[in-house]
Amino acid sequence: MLAHEIKNPLSGIRGAAQLLETAVVDEDRALTRLICDETDRIVSLVDRMEVFSDERPVDRVPLNIHSVLDHVKAVAKAGFARNIKISENYDPSLPQVFANRDQLVQVFLNLIKNAAEAVGDRPEGEIILTTAYRPGIKLSVAGTREKVSLPLEFCVHDNGPGVPSDLLPHLFDPFITTKTNGSGLGLALVAKIIGAHGGIVECDSQSQRTTFRVLMPASKGANEYDDTSRP
Repeated sequence: MLAHEIKNPLSGIRGAAQLLETAVVDEDRALTRLICDETDRIVSLVDRMEVFSDERPVDRVPLNIHSVLDHVKAVAKAGFARNIKISENYDPSLPQVFANRDQLVQVFLNLIKNAAEAVGDRPEGEIILTTAYRPGIKLSVAGTREKVSLPLEFCVHDNGPGVPSDLLPHLFDPFITTKTNGSGLGLALVAKIIGAHGGIVECDSQSQRTTFRVLMPASKGANEYDDTSRP
């Protein structure tokens, strides 16, 4: 309801700015464009905040995580990470993950974008995507007192400068950011989506080596992981 009440007057402000743009002199059009851009930015922020209050069940199906990561890599290489080396180290015999594809795409786009911004334009900058099966991992997650099995591990590594130590404990809280123009919602949204899937996300960071680790359950009915199938 609050989001609706905010967006309604913003729509009127934007419409008025667009009308003004046709009547003002050229040197003032930059100001009307600024009004439009800033109202769009507020609407985008409100839309992203609405996700945090959405408690509807997530529609999930068994997915091949590697097809998701390959898609995200293609999107990144076509845009914000076009000049950054992105390599993979995948476990080819990984069971399927029980998840919503669109939401996983959003998660890994956010994580890879975060890594790309950390790496910046350094020629030696690199992002590495890894997947692995960790059968012994059982952790407590929100909504249950029992420790659950989270054997699927998906990681995004980068060799950027690392996350400041004082920021690490609060990294997944809303509005926490070191970016000048950042909203601080990207990693909070990642944690919210992964939590809704029954998983967790962690960060290990030091200079030249930062890892965001996503741990998730395998798909229901997935075949048992067979170590003998590996070369």
